[in-house]
Amino acid sequence: MRSKNIFYKIAYKLHKMGFYFCSIKFYAEDQHNYTNIKFINFFIYIFNFIIGMWKKFPIFLTNSNYYEYLEIPITTACTLKCKNCSNLMPYYKKPCHMNMDQIEKSLNIFLTCIQNIVYIRILGGEPLLNQNIIRLINILLNSGKVQRVEIVTNGTIVPRNKELIRLLKNPKIIVSISDYKIVNNKKLQDFLKKNNIKFEVNKIKYWMDYGNMNYRGKTIKELKKQFRKCSSVCKSLINGQVHLCPRSSHGTDLNIIKDNQDDYVNLQDENVSIDEMKLKLRTLLKKDYIKACNFCDYGTKKCKKIPVAVQMKK
Repeated sequence: MRSKNIFYKIAYKLHKMGFYFCSIKFYAEDQHNYTNIKFINFFIYIFNFIIGMWKKFPIFLTNSNYYEYLEIPITTACTLKCKNCSNLMPYYKKPCHMNMDQIEKSLNIFLTCIQNIVYIRILGGEPLLNQNIIRLINILLNSGKVQRVEIVTNGTIVPRNKELIRLLKNPKIIVSISDYKIVNNKKLQDFLKKNNIKFEVNKIKYWMDYGNMNYRGKTIKELKKQFRKCSSVCKSLINGQVHLCPRSSHGTDLNIIKDNQDDYVNLQDENVSIDEMKLKLRTLLKKDYIKACNFCDYGTKKCKKIPVAVQMKK
């Protein structure tokens, strides 16, 4: 068991590195440094090859699924009003907390269908606004299949609930603070240090503009090309559906993107057996494009660097 935990820790680090390489590449493109872009592309190719070989490691060769990552948004309410939010929070006119009964039911089915998952991220909006986060954390900690739990916060809220504080001390959990420079998160950092809660501060220098939610009308060839270049690995669980990215999940939830059942797996489909659900989840990971890419510029030349967390007046 100890050796298996080491493998999952390495997988977690590799997964996080994928995000960093993507950021470096976009920065080089923004600076028109084409020599570095060629080098980075070669490096990413080698990196992806290593990741591919890693996934074929014998501990993952089972009849069940191996998932690197899943994010679970638990609220559309937020303490900030960020323009160009990649999770489309400004599009929600009436922010609310997600139905925790539905999350628990679909999550239990998901965990039944997979062999292991490296880590799960709890998101919002601002997830610390939802007191039901305690219930979700308990579910994740009680599952032997979840290796790591990450809670993503903008640093505006300091936890006060004693049960939540106790749970956050679990070694499986890390609090990830998104440092946008518009919020002083020192109080939260001091609190986490005082209570011996593991955390990291992500100093985010810029965002990428995914574009508006208008339909792009791309061909299948164009969608496949974009999908290959998109390094998004943010599989998202919302409304009992596992999507390949939050643009797809939130866009569908908002009824901006037409419901395309080929783009996700519906864990709540009672006509599907567990074995069939396992196959659906494996098939989802093998897709070479999704129709939701028609509502996004990520992975295209139109996706440019923009200022972080610009606040909207309304």
